[in-house]
Amino acid sequence: MKHTPESCVMFNDVVRKKFKEFVANRVEIAKKHEIKVISAYTSILDHFIYYIIEAPSQQAIENYFLEMGFAFWKNVEIRQARPVEDVVKRGTGE
Repeated sequence: MKHTPESCVMFNDVVRKKFKEFVANRVEIAKKHEIKVISAYTSILDHFIYYIIEAPSQQAIENYFLEMGFAFWKNVEIRQARPVEDVVKRGTGE
């Protein structure tokens, strides 16, 4: 996810207020959408946020981020990935 400096929770009081509301329910929202947040990282000065998530589908992830309110001030890109070992096994026939 990426947002502009002007819409950062560090600098924008309106966004900060909404952010507090959204994240207060993050565990319940994740359970509702069968999302497991493995980890999340941010690059503060770049205004990037990276999530690693296990989910039953891309639609579940989209629904999670929508309900979390992140679409309110962020551009969200979702990329499906799998463990490299899966590719190694498939590529070697093991």
